[in-house]
Amino acid sequence: MKEQILSYELTLPQRIYPHLERLFSVFKNQVNSYIPKLWNEEGFELLSQKSHAWGILKKEFPTPIGFPSRVFRNVLELTGQIIRSQIERKEVFEKLLRREELKGYNKHFVLNVQRQIENLRKKGKEVSCYFDLPYPEFDGNVVITSADDNFEKGQFRRLKISGNFLEFSIKVPTQKGWEWIKVKKLIPERLRKALMKAKEVKAVLIKKVLLKSGYNIYRLVIPLSFEVKEPEKVERILALDLSPSEKRLGVAVLVEGEEVSKPLFFKTLMLRKVERLYFEVSNLERKIDNIYNSIEKTACKREKKRLWERLRHLFAEQKLKQRKIKQLRKQILETFTNLIVSHAKAYHCQAIVIEDLSFKEVPGWKNKPALRRFSQWFFSRFTSRLEEKARFHNLKVMKVNPAYTSRVCHKCGKEGELEGLVFKCSCGTYDRDYNASLNVAKRALHPTKPEAQRVDGIPDRIPSRLVRMEGSALL
Repeated sequence: MKEQILSYELTLPQRIYPHLERLFSVFKNQVNSYIPKLWNEEGFELLSQKSHAWGILKKEFPTPIGFPSRVFRNVLELTGQIIRSQIERKEVFEKLLRREELKGYNKHFVLNVQRQIENLRKKGKEVSCYFDLPYPEFDGNVVITSADDNFEKGQFRRLKISGNFLEFSIKVPTQKGWEWIKVKKLIPERLRKALMKAKEVKAVLIKKVLLKSGYNIYRLVIPLSFEVKEPEKVERILALDLSPSEKRLGVAVLVEGEEVSKPLFFKTLMLRKVERLYFEVSNLERKIDNIYNSIEKTACKREKKRLWERLRHLFAEQKLKQRKIKQLRKQILETFTNLIVSHAKAYHCQAIVIEDLSFKEVPGWKNKPALRRFSQWFFSRFTSRLEEKARFHNLKVMKVNPAYTSRVCHKCGKEGELEGLVFKCSCGTYDRDYNASLNVAKRALHPTKPEAQRVDGIPDRIPSRLVRMEGSALL
């Protein structure tokens, strides 16, 4: 049995937003005042100890006057979490500077740090140690409560579930001091079912979310712990190949023994919207550069003032479009991973198979939109999100070597030719991504090539059954 933690969110009522704004402001100011004092070798060594961060830091920082002890505990705990998140990065960063061998680190994490060093060198910045870099700044978008006592007797927050209602109380700063505010909400059906299955409720937190409209809302995040288990025997799999095409995200195939299916194409029109927003941001950046040049050339104060006002407007528009891109990315990622897991469950698969890609290998693609989509954000989060969701549904995620999956024929094993999304071989013509997904499946299950046969027991609600595959073409 393994533990899987899933979080559920409830939007808090607007009547308490002014109180929460003051609470978030207090957390932000306090945390940002302590981070610079710990941004040194002594601070990192102090927080390398295996103990609660608040227990270590309370000896270094006295409790401010009028500050509740449990609130201060959570401020210190959050400060410690931010510094501790940098300890492993510091180790990798300095080993790379000294050109030492790296073992036991996540390869994606190492590649990310390598890119950071390369970017610094491109800008002409020489860094001798990690502390030459700017220290992280807390944006103040979250308040944690994990350092408080239990839910019933908490001195900073309390949580009680009675029937169909959830009662949440938290201590906030007011003009008269620190006072309790209370919220009572009806539990949504989805959360109610999850609470019945959950092993326990973990420490809740509050986060601030920026909407598309530009307004902020506050949400209560409730992490639930579940016991999950992976299947011991894998017989039927869903093999997936991520596509470099701007028309699709990936192509999947169902495989059981020597039997395979027609391709499952995962497409989304939102990709075009993301690319359009990238194009608009690029145009805005060009306009900003032109206005900067005009400001330097003009001597008229009135004209300069007009240009600066125009510049502020363009910066606001640029920020809005970048926020839209970020929201669309997340929406595409969540929808795509949900679809993959839903298909795997509907077809009674025991595992999902994907390629073990890394950032270093992605730039081999010539398609610029696909390169940007996968290298910058998509694949870096895709694997982890898919693993989290698959584990919750008792599905195993298997990774295979991605070398030549798109270039080798799944039927004869010979290397073919690629023309866009078409794979041509002496034995036939296939969809490039379908051919790759079959090779992914072969590497996960066995070295022999699968032969298509009909399989019974496939649900009708998803329109792609396992059928006999003809050797000519599947385009």
